[in-house]
Amino acid sequence: MIRIVDTEITKQLDLIKTFANELYFKEICQFELNEKLENIPWNNLTHSGLYLIEVRNNKNFDFFEEWVNDFKFRWEDKSYLKKFTPNFKLKRIKAHKELKEWIPLYIGKSKNIKTRLHGHIYKELGKTTFAMKLLARENMKQETFRISVINLQLTNYDAIIPVIENQLRNKINPLIGKQ
Repeated sequence: MIRIVDTEITKQLDLIKTFANELYFKEICQFELNEKLENIPWNNLTHSGLYLIEVRNNKNFDFFEEWVNDFKFRWEDKSYLKKFTPNFKLKRIKAHKELKEWIPLYIGKSKNIKTRLHGHIYKELGKTTFAMKLLARENMKQETFRISVINLQLTNYDAIIPVIENQLRNKINPLIGKQ
């Protein structure tokens, strides 16, 4: 009996993965950390689903390797290490071959995207909640970030969303994160 269930779940996981490959993030806004962040439409982010945080290429470098070395050096400044913040993933860095206008930083999921993104931006370094803590990073103040989302309100959120998140992470290769 359990093998029948396992076979059926495998089929459904394959369907979810196929579905995930057809999903695209919808851009919500762009922001800089030196603003009041008024252009983030928080009231439009109260749903569940996935979010993507990207950073704009500042055009100071000609090659991705140069850009990522500079950004990684600043991101991993000793002031920010071991502060419950995500770090770079070497395998995800290696997946990028060219320097594009927008570079994917982080993919996440949440039952309330507004709350989770708020933490990624406003959470203080001393807090033990795992987040990017962007405003606490003084050396990121001149960067432009972009938020994009996929709205997915599902009954079986906890079973389906992690599969979709993993599929999209493997497709987009965000530079930082736990996975």
